[in-house]
Amino acid sequence: MESKYILRCFYKKEGISRFIPHLSFCKLIERSLRRLDLPLKFSQGFTPRLKISFCPPLPIPIVGINEFFEVEFEKTIDLEVFIKKINEVLPEGTKIKNCSWTDKKIPLSSIYGIYFIPLNEKVSKENVRKYGKIIEENTDFVKVVFKMENFNHKNVFPNGLFDGIKRELIIENEQI
Repeated sequence: MESKYILRCFYKKEGISRFIPHLSFCKLIERSLRRLDLPLKFSQGFTPRLKISFCPPLPIPIVGINEFFEVEFEKTIDLEVFIKKINEVLPEGTKIKNCSWTDKKIPLSSIYGIYFIPLNEKVSKENVRKYGKIIEENTDFVKVVFKMENFNHKNVFPNGLFDGIKRELIIENEQI
């Protein structure tokens, strides 16, 4: 049986990078990885594709404090050198924070998003309670946790304005 080398990379996406749409951001990460000439793993067939998966989409302009992607490699690499090199080619506002090797990909059912919502944001607390759980509330913001499986931002933020909101992804049963 062939060994799998899956690299899980945690990054932050803030500043000007928060205005990059999700699909464009996925392409940007893929191109950055290819640019570094790494031993990446590709699918077989007529049109080989990089074996990579991303966390749930982050709407424009929500800041991602702890987002992640997973990419498969043919063999292991030095992670400190990788982080240093990839951060040099990523756009301003995007930074790989840390990486680790894992043997399996994360199922969407075990991913939770903690949202920091400023009180000036028009949010329906009824919808928040319906889809998630308020874990902290003060005069400046509301901190809410949502299960990312089947989560839709439009259910919670009906006006579609996301300015000032921050999201931190956490993985159930894992320490990040």
